[in-house]
Amino acid sequence: MATDLGLLPSATLQPYGQNILKYGIGQLGTPIDAGALTPKVAGQSAFQQAAAQSVADMSGLGTVQRDATGQITGFTGGTGVASYQPYIDQIGTQQLLDPSGYQQFMSPYQREVIDTTMQDFDRQAAIQQKGIADQAFQAGAFGGARQGVESAEYRTQSDRNRAALLAGLYGTGYTQALGQQQTQLGNLQTMAQTVPGLQQTEAAGLEALGLQDQQLEQQKLNQLALAAQQAYELPTQRITDVANIYGSIAGAMPGSPTQKFTPNPVVQGIGGFANMYRTLTPPPGTQQV
Repeated sequence: MATDLGLLPSATLQPYGQNILKYGIGQLGTPIDAGALTPKVAGQSAFQQAAAQSVADMSGLGTVQRDATGQITGFTGGTGVASYQPYIDQIGTQQLLDPSGYQQFMSPYQREVIDTTMQDFDRQAAIQQKGIADQAFQAGAFGGARQGVESAEYRTQSDRNRAALLAGLYGTGYTQALGQQQTQLGNLQTMAQTVPGLQQTEAAGLEALGLQDQQLEQQKLNQLALAAQQAYELPTQRITDVANIYGSIAGAMPGSPTQKFTPNPVVQGIGGFANMYRTLTPPPGTQQV
């Protein structure tokens, strides 16, 4: 037997080998959608975009602008002031830091109350003054020095009482108005501190929800890329499996003598792998030791 002659696979197997070669070449010629195999990054979810807009509003940046990919490109329509600015503006508009700012909180009925009170005081004072004159008349001292002194002292004391009463009425109104001014100032200062804090809490909640959506979307994109990768590798894997089976069968069947040739290392590798597979895999019905 000539040892320098190679053996071609049996003529029965040659069509299968040709088909394997044809399918392999066809697979190499199949266009590859590299984009489907490339991992993608999930963009911001609707919640995250709402959180970003909320922060932009708090910072006075206006509406968030994005490109077609969702990337933030800038802001528009903003005032450049933070969300606490309206309350600071009200403090200035209402003159709450102005010494005369209390006047707007004065009761509109205060003037009426003061006028009515003072009229009643003057009426009572007039009655008392007449009482002094009547007593002097009954005592036969009407128009005398004693009546004059007593009337003068009463008028002086009455004027003092009148001034004290008037000052008290004005003071009460002023104190009340000043207290309301300070209360309003404190309310606006509290709002200027509280509202941004509430908005930040809201933005943080939206961001947390958005992160969950983004992570879920990222998992979907990863699975799509993995599925595309598997779809790309599956035909090649199937050809490899068939080639391994072909190499195993071709190595087990007697071949046809032919002219001297250099064995294909790929075929040899396939056959070797198949032989190793047969060695490691016992025939049905036998137990592996």
